[in-house]
Parts: sequence; structure tokens; C-alpha cells
Amino acid sequence: MSVDYVDYHVHALGHKGGQYSEELLIPYIHRARGQGIRELGFADHDEYIAGIDEASIASLKTRFTDLNVKLGLEVSYRPGREEEIKAAARRFPFDFLIGSVHDLDSWMFDHPDYRFGYSSWDIAELYRKYYSVLEKLALCGLFDIVGHLDVIKVFGYQPEGDLLPFAEPALQAISRAGLVVEANTAGLHKPCAEIYPSKELLARCFELNIPVTLGSDAHIESEVGRDFAYARELLYQIGYRRLTTFVQRRRGSILL
Repeated sequence: MSVDYVDYHVHALGHKGGQYSEELLIPYIHRARGQGIRELGFADHDEYIAGIDEASIASLKTRFTDLNVKLGLEVSYRPGREEEIKAAARRFPFDFLIGSVHDLDSWMFDHPDYRFGYSSWDIAELYRKYYSVLEKLALCGLFDIVGHLDVIKVFGYQPEGDLLPFAEPALQAISRAGLVVEANTAGLHKPCAEIYPSKELLARCFELNIPVTLGSDAHIESEVGRDFAYARELLYQIGYRRLTTFVQRRRGSILL
């Protein structure tokens, strides 16, 4: 039986910036088609929003009718950015917005160049801090998808014992807000060597009726759809049977 996937977390501009063009985006399209992906969501970081070209996306939708091309945006959430985020969301007719936490008090904790910052934290307190910001992200009402939910583990730093209590308030907020959580496979290729979020957290999401979607967090075309067979099997074991899709911020779903 063939399997249809969605990949809603693709950074065609990577961390380089630049401008959307058909020449830039088409290799991602070809890779997606070869990976059995039914919907491909370009969702670059909001700092590169000036490089988004709506006409290029529209042209791809016309040229590649066997693939649903979507336009999204991944926004780095910080408390106090709410009005700026609202303005960014109005720039283009986005299909979805991913809210992610990449930094705490200007410390880019998920960037290899700033890994040394972990040494100045009590790791349990750091986790409480991270998930308190994630809870604010969930409750601000600006996003559709929560990106790489437990990315604070990226370099393998984790408190002793059960991790679920740290995340529980944020998961409760995500559930109340009706947000979608992505199963993000990029963590499998980071020092933590684990999907975002972990199986334990995904199982808790299922208990809280939090829907899921898939994202590779691809920054080059070869990463599109990476490890999706693994992610699908994991989600299926947990009990999920559908993946969430979006069109102009409206939700749908396909069978997992």
C-alpha cells in the first residue's frame, strides 16, 4: 500500500537568506515527489520573510498539480513579539504558521556556536524556563503548529528523572488552544538523536487529543521527507491515524 506524507517544515532559504525563485524551489519539489509526499509546505524562518515570493509559489502550484504546494512561515516566538508576529502573518496568504522557541533571553540555545551557554544553567531550571515560554506561545493565539516541541534537548542536556512534568503545563496549553504539534524528524540527526517531540511526549499529546503533522525541518532538498517512515510508524504505534493539513490557516487531514 502506498503512503502519502506531508512535509510542512521546509526551509528553502535555509540560514542563507536570498529570494524565492522557481529555480530554487523546484529541487525541493522533485525530492518531495520521490519521497511520496502529497503536500509540501515551504516555511522559512521569519527573519527571511523578505525573500518570500508569492508568484513563485503560485507558479509551482500550477506546474506541479500532483503535489499540493503550501506556503508557511516559522516564527521565532519571544514574549513581547506578538504585534510584530501579527504584522508578519499579514504579509502573505500563509497556509499555516509554525511557532517555535529558538532562544531564551537572547541566548540561541539550539545553535552549536552557543552550546557553551548550557554550562551556566541548572538544567531542571532551564527546562522550566523553556516550557514556560512554550506555554505562552501556545496561549498567544497566533500560530497553527508548534515546531520541534522539545528542541531544548537538542544537545542532549536533560534533567534527571521523568521529563513529562516539565512539559505538562505547555502540553495542557497546546491542547486548550487547539494547536497542532509536528513530529519533526530533524532531532534524529542532532546530538540528542531523538525525534521532536520524544515518544513519551507524543504519547501524552495523543492522550490530550492534540493533532499532529509531519515536518523534516529540511534546510537542503535532500533532507525533505527524511525519516518519515520511522515517524509514521512511531505515530501509528502511539495511536494516531491522521495527519493534519492546512489551507489558508484552515485545517483538514489525511490518513496516516
